[in-house]
Amino acid sequence: MSTTMIGGLLAILSAFCYALSTVAIVKGARSESGRGNDVLLSIIVTAVLSGGLWLLIGPGLTEFDRPALVGACYFVFAGFLGNVVGRLTLFRSVELTGAIETGLIRRLIPVFAALLAFALLGEAINLVMVAAFILITSGVVITVAGQASSGDVLREITQNASSEKRTGRVMALTSAASYGGSFVSRKLAMKTLPDPLAGVFIGAMTGLVWFAISQLFPKHSSQRLRIALQWPGQWQILAAVTMSAGQVVQYFALQLTSVTVVALISSIEMFFAVWLAAYVLRTEEPPGGKFYLSALLAAIGVVLLAAFPAGS
Repeated sequence: MSTTMIGGLLAILSAFCYALSTVAIVKGARSESGRGNDVLLSIIVTAVLSGGLWLLIGPGLTEFDRPALVGACYFVFAGFLGNVVGRLTLFRSVELTGAIETGLIRRLIPVFAALLAFALLGEAINLVMVAAFILITSGVVITVAGQASSGDVLREITQNASSEKRTGRVMALTSAASYGGSFVSRKLAMKTLPDPLAGVFIGAMTGLVWFAISQLFPKHSSQRLRIALQWPGQWQILAAVTMSAGQVVQYFALQLTSVTVVALISSIEMFFAVWLAAYVLRTEEPPGGKFYLSALLAAIGVVLLAAFPAGS
């Protein structure tokens, strides 16, 4: 099995972890216990998990020269985009609009990631990627259509959405752009510091530093601190653990294959989220019958990327 194929399989596992964390956010948001500390908890768990793995199996830093410093700076920027902006907007969007709709909007992550990877990394987009993109995007479009009832959902999205819904969608779009940028920043970092666990740890510490600095601002700081220090519920813990696991696995996937492939495969997070939300944890209504066709198209696209990542 080639390294690029392994990278594709890791991207699939990462997508499942992120989907499970998204649905757990919804479950946790319906509970008063620990609500509001999801982001901080997820960052702490990421730091502990990645730091522990780094100490146990990481290569260590024999010397910290200029290239390694450049890589560390890219990891810091990736941490800000993913752990701060990306997670804050993701958690808030899920609370406002639900896991399924947030997942639909976040399917723009591959678009942002592919464009940035083409511009900054010089990654080529081959025929297999184009075919996979068409298949996965078609699946998303069919799912959106399946969510509609005589066009009511599309009309509600464009015209009659509540203020909370509109805010949630803006948050989801911001999250997609942030995660797309973080993919590219992580890949740039690993060109000079090829250590995924170090990258996850640095990114998590960036998030913790941001949280500490944010407490210095007087406005609502005592309230934020009180909420953050509440004991989390079981769903908050599950969301934090699975999101952290997804990020660690995704870093390894990025090390083994291209940003575009990882971003495209990450799109199937939506299908995992729909399945978990509608049929396993039952946090939302089941989608229409077209969901199965859309999932099949997306699965074919993912198989293409995993089996023929270089277009061979």
